[in-house]
Amino acid sequence: MAAVHAVADEFTERGFGGQLLAAAFKFEGGERPVYWIYGFKRGTWWPFVPTGEKQERDNARELQLKAQLEKELPVEQDLSRWLALYDAPI
Repeated sequence: MAAVHAVADEFTERGFGGQLLAAAFKFEGGERPVYWIYGFKRGTWWPFVPTGEKQERDNARELQLKAQLEKELPVEQDLSRWLALYDAPI
């Protein structure tokens, strides 16, 4: 996470801080990839689990991940802010 903040700080110093939206971290090993997204504006995380079918997400799995990790991470509580990053070059 320190590296992400270092890069974000560099962008901010060069005048691009207002354009930073999120950083995505991909985890594999389960049935499908799981992404944890860090939102720079609010300093919170949210899970994103695409199903691979027509830009749909596995909402049940996302809520399960929230429940499992919200004691460890500052998870975004407003679900309407859980942006999907379909087709992002990750």
